[in-house]
Amino acid sequence: MIMEVQKKKKVMFVINPISGVYKKKNVPEKVARYIDYVQYDYTIRFTQYAGHASLIAQQAVEQEYDVVVAVGGDGSINEIAQSLVGSGTALAVIPYGSGNGFGRHLKIPPRDVKGAINVLNTGKIVKIDLVKSNVRYFISNAGFGIDSSVARRFKHHTTRGLSSYAWAMVKELLFYFQPFEAKLDIDDITVEGSWFLFTAFNANQYGYDYAVFPFTSLKDGVLDVILMKYFPLKKLPYIVACLMLKRPDLIAEAQSYRAKKITIHGNKKMVYQFDGDAFVYHDDVTMEVVPHAINVIVPQELNAY
Repeated sequence: MIMEVQKKKKVMFVINPISGVYKKKNVPEKVARYIDYVQYDYTIRFTQYAGHASLIAQQAVEQEYDVVVAVGGDGSINEIAQSLVGSGTALAVIPYGSGNGFGRHLKIPPRDVKGAINVLNTGKIVKIDLVKSNVRYFISNAGFGIDSSVARRFKHHTTRGLSSYAWAMVKELLFYFQPFEAKLDIDDITVEGSWFLFTAFNANQYGYDYAVFPFTSLKDGVLDVILMKYFPLKKLPYIVACLMLKRPDLIAEAQSYRAKKITIHGNKKMVYQFDGDAFVYHDDVTMEVVPHAINVIVPQELNAY
């Protein structure tokens, strides 16, 4: 009797060497040590410039790779996800950025190559929602306000990490930030005002284990939205505490929604962030949930995601 040899799956590791605060020189060595050679043949590629991860992922899809592993932060994951939509190629992650919000949502340990590779070796493939906009997709969260302004300033910091992000936040609040004037269509509701914060969540985190809503899901077909008016700075500790407790309903200046489609009628100076990547966009921005748009490898025991 001839036993059929199971065909190995092809895996592409895409490493962003500059994301986050930790060097990744030893990542290839750890991949070689921990990957399941019975299941996988693998290739490793390093990104060289912004947007390179999308090109590498697109090439992986064309070459019929089964999995692309994003080794980096939420921005790197975003770039790779753009190229996997509608394909049979699954996304896996080794969270190695600063905040690592997407990886934390999926209970994949940050900056732990062995633990993340174990998820690749033993995990399951699930389908998750992405959010399509007229700019690009996002996988975790997007919006404008204090977070986009801080992300824009944080992009130019030579040091990364929570302390650097906190310092960027303090400088922005004390010296630079101005509320954003905008009208928003949130499904069939229209609101207009001067806004401190607008964020639409597909996954539940900004990063650094900091979530706003308790039950945000990547598979429910809707976005959890927080919209906050400007407030006196003396209220900031209270507001931060409410958000840390996942209780935006206790903030008088905050409104919460669940929505499938959003249109932002902004102005020519609007600064947005998509998965932590800040940019200026001069026209209206639309966001619409695309259910079950991409395959992702998650821990075998993970059911609520």
